Amino acid sequence: MRAGKWCAGISVVILFSLIAGFQHFVLTLPKTPPDAPARADGIVVITGGQQRLATGFALLQAGRSTKMLVSGVGNGVNKAILARELGLDHHGTSLFDCCVELEFQAGDTRGNAVAAQSWSARNQIRSVLLVTANYHMPRAAQIFTRQMPDIGFIFWPVSPDDLTLQNWWYQPPILRLLGREYAKYLAESIRRPG
Repeated sequence: MRAGKWCAGISVVILFSLIAGFQHFVLTLPKTPPDAPARADGIVVITGGQQRLATGFALLQAGRSTKMLVSGVGNGVNKAILARELGLDHHGTSLFDCCVELEFQAGDTRGNAVAAQSWSARNQIRSVLLVTANYHMPRAAQIFTRQMPDIGFIFWPVSPDDLTLQNWWYQPPILRLLGREYAKYLAESIRRPG
């Protein structure tokens, strides 16, 4: 009887800890720092939404770097398609053609980090502006810094237009998205390096 109460008490504490941790995770999603350093050797964009690509390319156009990797591009997609989706003019298309590399092999965030590590080594890159969604950034930051410990990172989170955090707990699609990402973040947090 006493052991059952003890187990129930522990279960309640764990449940409340997970709920509190989840709330903290959502309420502290990263925002782009206003005092972010001006430049990096390279920009890495993790695919998963057009806003990420548009933000990465805007950083490239603004002179934040001279090279950009788009990791995890789907089969059948090429630079011409992406340039058209971004609505680039002739100058923008020329910049996209010369300075953006597409990577097609990565199927998850760890694969993105491996691809970025290889690209950085080939291009002698020592600092990276990492662009991904704000809800993905905490886990991506863990994976990339673990995979690339010698690279200096500037994290550039993108807040997707369709991710409204006001009353997020009443919006089942957003709740599911954030819940999945929080679970993956926790799993990555306890994962052993290597």
